[in-house]
Amino acid sequence: MKKMFLMAFLAFGMTANAETIVNNDVEDSPDKSLLDLGQGKDENDRWSLHAYVGVDVPTGAPEGIDFAPFRSWEFNLTILQYDYTPKNWKTTFSAGLGFNWRTYTLKGHDKMFEKVKDWVMVTPDMKMDDLSSNIHTTSLSMPLLIKQRFSKSFAVSVGAQLNWNYYARIHTSYEQGDDDFDRYTKKIGQRPFTVDVLGIVHLGDLGIYCKYSPMSVLKKDRGPKFQSLSFGIYL
Repeated sequence: MKKMFLMAFLAFGMTANAETIVNNDVEDSPDKSLLDLGQGKDENDRWSLHAYVGVDVPTGAPEGIDFAPFRSWEFNLTILQYDYTPKNWKTTFSAGLGFNWRTYTLKGHDKMFEKVKDWVMVTPDMKMDDLSSNIHTTSLSMPLLIKQRFSKSFAVSVGAQLNWNYYARIHTSYEQGDDDFDRYTKKIGQRPFTVDVLGIVHLGDLGIYCKYSPMSVLKKDRGPKFQSLSFGIYL
């Protein structure tokens, strides 16, 4: 799998370079970012800050476990990204460091996540009003991207995002009578290290991203297996 990722990166880089040489009529354009942190040692490199927010769609969940896509969200903040563009190329190589927050919320108001011993399970409960239950993860993330510019207003980025998922918890909120309750459960057995596939279409100052996480959120011996597909706005 690692060899396949490496070959794909090399192939894309070679193709992008060839495109640059052949297609000299593509107008040059500075890389867009949420915040430009300035130029590096020379005119070929820059430091930048980026963010994206989108809808998280859990996939591959066992039968009987349904998620609510528009109540499941993802937010990522790349607080420092290094962008290197070789001279006369339309290709930028980037590596960043930031934080990623994801929430996976169960559909409906009659089921909740619950940790029983070391196993996370979904249990029905009809005694609670306005029940909402989700799994939340926080990660230290490292995006590695190759961006190819085709014009001033159009570019495409592909790559991977490495994640250290150092924190996760279950949050369940509900009402009983006139009282509101919030329950938090930590140490739920999240997978500590994951790799995501990330793609971005840049349209002027705005980007649209899509990210697939092929690895399960929880360890295989700690709860139901499910992955996630997210998409949204990239800046």
